[in-house]
Amino acid sequence: MKIVISTFGVRGDVQPYLALAVGLRSAGHQVTLVTSDSFSEWIESYGVATHAAQFNVQAVLQSPEAQAIVRGRNYLAQIRLMRDAMRQSPEAQDVTWEAMQDADLVIQSPSGTGAMEAAAVRGIPAVFASPVPWAPTSAYPSFFLGSRRFSLGGRYNLVTHKLTDRMLWSAMGSPMTGYLRKKLGLQPWKSFGDMLAYSRSIGTPVLYGFSQHVIPRPADWDAYQHITGYWFLEEQPGWQPAQELVAFLDSGPPPVYIGFGSMSHEDAERMTALALRALDLSDQRGVLLTGWGGLARQDAPADVLFVDDVPHTWLFPRMAAVVHHGGAGTTGAGLRAGVPNLVAPFAPNDQPAWAERVADLGVGVHLPGAKKLTADALAAAIRTALHDSEMRARATALGEKIRAEDGVARAIELIEGRVA
Repeated sequence: MKIVISTFGVRGDVQPYLALAVGLRSAGHQVTLVTSDSFSEWIESYGVATHAAQFNVQAVLQSPEAQAIVRGRNYLAQIRLMRDAMRQSPEAQDVTWEAMQDADLVIQSPSGTGAMEAAAVRGIPAVFASPVPWAPTSAYPSFFLGSRRFSLGGRYNLVTHKLTDRMLWSAMGSPMTGYLRKKLGLQPWKSFGDMLAYSRSIGTPVLYGFSQHVIPRPADWDAYQHITGYWFLEEQPGWQPAQELVAFLDSGPPPVYIGFGSMSHEDAERMTALALRALDLSDQRGVLLTGWGGLARQDAPADVLFVDDVPHTWLFPRMAAVVHHGGAGTTGAGLRAGVPNLVAPFAPNDQPAWAERVADLGVGVHLPGAKKLTADALAAAIRTALHDSEMRARATALGEKIRAEDGVARAIELIEGRVA
């Protein structure tokens, strides 16, 4: 079966779909991943074909001005920023549509495009797939309320989903689908709810790449919503850790990981100094991830090692605790490792919700956001993570449950069932 997957955004918006693509390819399917050309080399190193677009959301969000808006509390400014970025997407919509011309099935992420259009015009099956809860429910408020997320009961929870649906559609959905739908002579949708209502009418399943042990299935979800388990991307074929990293890990007790993924910070030097100070105050060794944002290399003591890019699936189980920004994928990897997660949200999207979930499960600490985080607060959280035996036991137990799931295999079963 020829399958096309469409997703755009930062690396965290692409990685779970690459994991799906690798699994589908291993199951004998021909898979093409449509995304920004900046990810092509990485994707192709896994043997997955790409159909690349020049459209690059990550590049837009890298600027200091954009990052200041992302981390701020002005939601209207954030919507305008994302909408302006997505308005550059007509080329990506054309590229996606081109890739879908010989597909037997198409898969779309919330930041992707084209799947429902291909289903409507070409009459082929489609799948909507998300690493974050998307369908409305009275069980909990929307994951996209940021730091304002709280619950006043079931009716209120449903209202928050409707509100964020409109906000996200204005910022992402409309600009990522409007051009293509007009080009194909299709009526524009007014919301993600509209799109998902249409998808239900043609039997499209919605797959969620997280664990039921982290977010139980709400009783009021319909039969089209499926929680599969996480879609973890394992190490690249032939990947080996740097000898420096192996030697560092072997030289002492498990260190604390501190890294913030694709989240840029206007003062990376300050954040790095804060992390180093927290490790010193808590008397712990550390592995600090630089990446393209968040932290910067500095002079550091011998018990701290800077790394550029190490697979979380390999690194996190070797840590005493992990400190991160609360991205969906990073949180999943941290929970799978069975160690406490200390989450300092950088952006007011779904990150505070994952931080809250970690704290509610008793497997970590919801830290202040990046702007309010202090070395003392981080050091205190590290000490708690290392010495709270009940927290560590809960983290270990949850990690075992997550590792017992095979989210990619379950997703493939549902995808193949959609065609059958």
